[in-house]
Amino acid sequence: MSIQRTIGLLFFAASLFGAVCCKRVDTELPVTQLFEPAIADPVSFVKADITFNIRDLERKINKALNPVLVKEETFEGRKGEAWRLRVERTGPVRIKYANRHVSFSAPLQVWYSNPIGLRKDKRSRPLCALAVSFVSPLSVGPNWRLNTRVRLENYHWIMEPSVRLLGVKVGVKKLAESLLDKRRAEIEAGIDKAVHDELRLDREVSRIWGDMQKPMRISRQPEEIWLIPRPFSVAVAPVSGNAKQITLPVQIAFRVDTRLGMKPVVDRLEPLPRLLRRNHLPEAARLEVLVRVPYSDLNRVLAQSLNRQKLNLAGGHINIKNATIYGGGRSLILKANVGGSVNGSLYFRGHPAYDTLDNTLRVEDIDFDVVTKERLFATADWLLHDNLRDTLQSVLVVPLRYHVASIPEKIETAFARGKAGQKTALDVDGFRLVPQRIVIRPEGIEILIKVVSKVDLAVKQL
Repeated sequence: MSIQRTIGLLFFAASLFGAVCCKRVDTELPVTQLFEPAIADPVSFVKADITFNIRDLERKINKALNPVLVKEETFEGRKGEAWRLRVERTGPVRIKYANRHVSFSAPLQVWYSNPIGLRKDKRSRPLCALAVSFVSPLSVGPNWRLNTRVRLENYHWIMEPSVRLLGVKVGVKKLAESLLDKRRAEIEAGIDKAVHDELRLDREVSRIWGDMQKPMRISRQPEEIWLIPRPFSVAVAPVSGNAKQITLPVQIAFRVDTRLGMKPVVDRLEPLPRLLRRNHLPEAARLEVLVRVPYSDLNRVLAQSLNRQKLNLAGGHINIKNATIYGGGRSLILKANVGGSVNGSLYFRGHPAYDTLDNTLRVEDIDFDVVTKERLFATADWLLHDNLRDTLQSVLVVPLRYHVASIPEKIETAFARGKAGQKTALDVDGFRLVPQRIVIRPEGIEILIKVVSKVDLAVKQL
């Protein structure tokens, strides 16, 4: 046998073997359908009850309130005497809260200088002592200050006013009452100013507001997933409280971005806005997260679990060289470049679905595209009846594969590590996720997820 004939027989045998054992499938690109409109960026609300310890409030007010409530002032007595009187606070201000009103009580001492004594005798002597009580509604202003409108409610004498001048007992009770009545507005304004100047909520909330905007990693595997809240408004409901603490219901409105991969860089933090006031705030948070998963991220995760796999099927084996996902309008298109018993490109269609049991994004209802199916009828129809579609569907579990039950703990941990966590405590109830809508877009998949939760925030130190 000549060399040429031998080579020809070998080439024919190789071609026959290739035709039998490695069938080539030449398929065309699937037809792309119209895409659905993009999901509007949702607004979320989170409710947090900010609690203040009443003892801390007392400490702040006592530090700010001048002990001298009325400086020395001259009053004319009934017989023309020139009384020089002043009023001092001799003990700490005590605070109580009930029925949406806050009450302040403190002991006062009235001092006098002898009206008929020698000029060089400037010594002040105690005239009387009394306990006073003030009451005020408590609210929060748009400038993030606690507002009071203090008014004197009542008082009682601890030591009734009386003095002896030249051995004669002189009644000065009405004089002391006249002093309190004349300077009542001044004393009330002093307490209002101490509350307004010292109890600045913006100092505490601004730290929380800034930390809230920092990226928060909620998953490491199979890909890092980051939440980036973008708050834009804050509203408060009326103040409530009890004997130990005062509670301020706060609702923060924000939008949420999601990112996959490296930690995002936040170039600019939104400043704390003016405060809005509402008559009522809902108990539960309304958190709607619009998750945008670009196809580049999907394909990167897909490559980790699907590419270079060898699938042993009933009609032969398939080597998946690489696979990519892209949008096909109302469905996803999966392109798999394969070798082995079949060589070429296979196209599949599927639909994204959010699995609430394990909180994963899956591709379901996978089937061959119409054009691919026609080519397989003529070349390798056994693939149509094999379990290749089921195999692909089982591995098409892509981002968001994290345990939702651990999200509250991760949020609390991230908050505690921030500066705001040094003076405040955050308590997040368990999240419940409800998928609202999934839309396929040309650049990726959009998933709107509703999260139901409750958040409590306690100010540990003012």
